[in-house]
Amino acid sequence: MASGDGLVVRVRPPLGRLTLAQARRLARLALAHGNGALELSSRANVQLRGIAPGRHSAVLRALAAVGLLDADAARERRRNVVLDPLHRPHEGVAAMGRALQQALDSADDLQALPAKFGWAIEGAPGRLAGVSADIRLQRTSSGWLVWPDGREQALAVRDAQQAVAVCLQWARWFAGHAARCRTQGLRPGRMAAVARSLPLPPGMAWQALHAAQGQAPAPGWVPGLGWLAGAPLGRLSASALARLLRALPPQAGLRATPWRMLLLEDTAAGPPRPVWWAAAGLDHAAEWITSAEDPRLRVSACTGAPGCAQALGPTLALALELAPQVPPGAHLHVTGCAKGCARQAPATVVLRAEAGDGPGPVYAVVRQGRAGDVAMQRQAMAAVRDNPGLLFSEK
Repeated sequence: MASGDGLVVRVRPPLGRLTLAQARRLARLALAHGNGALELSSRANVQLRGIAPGRHSAVLRALAAVGLLDADAARERRRNVVLDPLHRPHEGVAAMGRALQQALDSADDLQALPAKFGWAIEGAPGRLAGVSADIRLQRTSSGWLVWPDGREQALAVRDAQQAVAVCLQWARWFAGHAARCRTQGLRPGRMAAVARSLPLPPGMAWQALHAAQGQAPAPGWVPGLGWLAGAPLGRLSASALARLLRALPPQAGLRATPWRMLLLEDTAAGPPRPVWWAAAGLDHAAEWITSAEDPRLRVSACTGAPGCAQALGPTLALALELAPQVPPGAHLHVTGCAKGCARQAPATVVLRAEAGDGPGPVYAVVRQGRAGDVAMQRQAMAAVRDNPGLLFSEK
């Protein structure tokens, strides 16, 4: 995708995991061909920014050499699957992910699906509650639930084969719906808008679903898996990643998460902190978030200007500057436009950059809403910076 600072290259880690060799390749590509940083996205993808168009082919060849490139763009787009990063082997999440991706890989009749049509696979209820998904698969004690967004009912299935069959049936139905919408000049939207019309597979019935209210985990030790470490605003320098990779034990791997954190796999490295912690640079607060109390966990921001051509104002530095003013339990989202690419969920306060009458932007203030919602007021950047506490006052 073209952006204000060059091309953005999205990498979907296979089954949500990177080997150390794959992660090293990403760090080298960011340094050699990009802007020297990597982005961890809310879909558990890794993005390279600032790629010059003339270097795009070289980047793709390098990704292919380490197994990070799909056979074609259509297959990569269909593989919009987020796996629960905290899954354990007995939950069968990885096996379900492989089965679904293999089915999607060969499903050439899904071209009409919207580009953002996506899937989520949970090993336990609520682990991916904040992650957008048109169809969600959730592990149960007796099998799986297949749950379309927009319904409070799901289908109970016995195994991965049956779950994948239901997923493909619904995806094909929605692809037909999307194609019909486009012939009428309409946008197809997402599953939530039409889930009430989904056909039931023969012999199956809806069952009531009690959605779990999960939340993103905090950085730190995850028993039996490893350590979660966050990157401020999801942006990680390639040099910091390279230092981490040099310190990790050879058997380790990285799991990408939708929480803008990496899970550093090392089941033997429980509390207190492992011997490789300092060598990995994880004490460097400018690069990593390793404490649940870090205020930067309470803010999110898109690339903003000048990195994004659609952004009407800067975002990143402003979000980090305001982070200490965000109270515990609240969230501040700073966005360069009304699309809200960095956060689709509501936030306590949204600052949305807009064109002002003067030389600089103004920031629309949305309370308890999303990036595109109606603003309560508008403030110049200087006013926001001078009185940040007012954003979270009771008035």
